[in-house]
Amino acid sequence: MVRLIILFSVFLMLMPLNAQASTRASSYIKQHETQLFYPELVSRFYQNEQRKWYSPGARKNLENQLALLVLADLNNDLEQRYYRLQKATDLEYDILATDTLIYLLTYQSQISKKGTSWFFGGRLDEHLGEPYPQVISSINSAFTGGRLNYLTQTLVPNSDQYEVFYRRLLSYYDPYGEPIDKLTSSKIIRPNQVISYASLVNRLHVAGELTKEESRELLLHDNGLYNSELVDVVIRFQKRHGLLPDGIIGPKTKYWLNMSAKERVRIMALNIQRLRLWENKKARFVLVNIPSYEMQYWQEDELLFHSKVIVGKPERKTPLFSTYLDSIVFNPNWKVPTKIMREDILPKAFNDKGFLLSQNFEIVPTWLSDDVIPIEDIDWEQESVETFPYKLRQKSGNSNALGRYKFNTPNRNAIYLHDTPSRSLFKKQSRAYSSGCIRVERASEFAQLLMKESHFSKKEYRNYHQLPETKEAFLSQMISVYTIYQTAWIDEKNQVQFRDDIYEYDKWSKSKN
Repeated sequence: MVRLIILFSVFLMLMPLNAQASTRASSYIKQHETQLFYPELVSRFYQNEQRKWYSPGARKNLENQLALLVLADLNNDLEQRYYRLQKATDLEYDILATDTLIYLLTYQSQISKKGTSWFFGGRLDEHLGEPYPQVISSINSAFTGGRLNYLTQTLVPNSDQYEVFYRRLLSYYDPYGEPIDKLTSSKIIRPNQVISYASLVNRLHVAGELTKEESRELLLHDNGLYNSELVDVVIRFQKRHGLLPDGIIGPKTKYWLNMSAKERVRIMALNIQRLRLWENKKARFVLVNIPSYEMQYWQEDELLFHSKVIVGKPERKTPLFSTYLDSIVFNPNWKVPTKIMREDILPKAFNDKGFLLSQNFEIVPTWLSDDVIPIEDIDWEQESVETFPYKLRQKSGNSNALGRYKFNTPNRNAIYLHDTPSRSLFKKQSRAYSSGCIRVERASEFAQLLMKESHFSKKEYRNYHQLPETKEAFLSQMISVYTIYQTAWIDEKNQVQFRDDIYEYDKWSKSKN
């Protein structure tokens, strides 16, 4: 994408409106038909050539949302539309604004169906197709009823994060800023080492960790050392980027320090668009943000529970989905998915005939069968990993891959939240290690909380918990569950959090220009 200068309408001085339109609507639309998204539909609104966009508020709302979509870099055509709107006046502006409004409302109406493909490695369709009839009727009602300002307000994402997110994005946006030197040393930087002091301070400013005033103050004390004052700022920076907060500037910290303000703006604008996918959450829900490796349980805007999680590795991604949690399976057995069986387990079984027995795996003909095929009855010499005709099931117990709890979340991907016997991975900052399911660090506490909410006694919980029997406890109310992918968001202190793009969705959404 070429260097983009967005004049956000917060600061836009609107040009004076002329009483008479300088260009007839019909001739303008005909002349510029190929440059409009919806020329035929627009022409219907200008049969009498009466202008519509007199409201500065409506203009501001429209242009700001178009600007955010341009900055998200999801479509190459929208940048030119923004520039044309900035230069246009009078009836030309009016026609372009109406055409843009149809486009943005059509875009908004299709997000529930197409948003996942648009925002996660894809691009916005060059042509969105015909708008729904409701889009046109809502525009007509806004024009005739003087409600254009209200209609354009609905273009804003319906999220309590949006306003602060938008302001934080503006604080990073600096199209006229001079390039700032990056940290070029390939060596790990440790406290009290000699460094390029000014370069580090300037990069921390670009990253939003220091204000201009704080940067100037630190530069007054440039002694050429990575001193304790700078270490404290870097630790704060590392926490805000999901890094190990040790104050040591290694490759990951350096990557984030060297990221340009322009790229941060793109990531923030893209994640603002992603907010639109999770606008209509229920009052009671579990939220798993994949890049942050965290889950949260909310009720009526109150955070009741949170935990670290382990998510799918890049080659076995945890999918984005919404479902519900309806029960807890205590001491679950594990029906091994075919892909995991063939790629992970059977190669070990063919190399070590005692592997399946040592890990409590059973061989069954089908999932519906109660029959168990003795391991010694398998003719391993005649079978192969690719043609193995049976299923594998791991018996419940302390070594079971699902641990002691499976939180049942019906979905077509067969993905669920569960416990795990492997606890060491939760100590890592990056936790993309599973085959797609979501491992919950504090699974026991979560199970107890859900049981309590469903009016089970402590004694009943202990009874369900006893090994080796598999038991299922149904919740009194289903809980909505959402897996999301936000690489930037606003935290409880109104600061922007950034996280690694572990599945490269941000990267693949970016224009190749």
